[in-house]
Amino acid sequence: MMKNTIALFLIINLVFLGFTKAQVPPPQAPVCPRDSINFISCSNVFRLSLILINKQTVLPCCTLVAGLDAAAASACICNAVRITIFNFLTINLRVNQVLRLCRILPPAGFRCA
Repeated sequence: MMKNTIALFLIINLVFLGFTKAQVPPPQAPVCPRDSINFISCSNVFRLSLILINKQTVLPCCTLVAGLDAAAASACICNAVRITIFNFLTINLRVNQVLRLCRILPPAGFRCA
C-alpha cells in the first residue's frame, strides 16, 4: 500500500511540476556590430555638441548608424560617447538627442552604461 501511495505522490508531482513555467532569461545588452574606429568622427560630434546639436553636426553619426536597429545604434553611439565625454550626467540626454535627430527612436528605458 505504501508503494502505491508514494508512486501516486510522485506522479502527481511530475504532472503539476510539468505545468510550471521556466523564467525567461534577461535580454542581453545591445552590442555595436560596427568597428569602433569608424566612430571617431561621431565622437567629434560630441565634443562639438557642448555648444549645439543639430542635423548638420550629427550627420556623421547618422550615416554610421544607418540601417541598424535602435538598440544597436544606441550601443554604437554610447561607445562613441565613452571615447570623448567624461561628464556622465549629460550622456543619456545627448545620446537621445542624436538618435532622435537621426530619426531613430531610442529603446524604452535605454541608458548608456
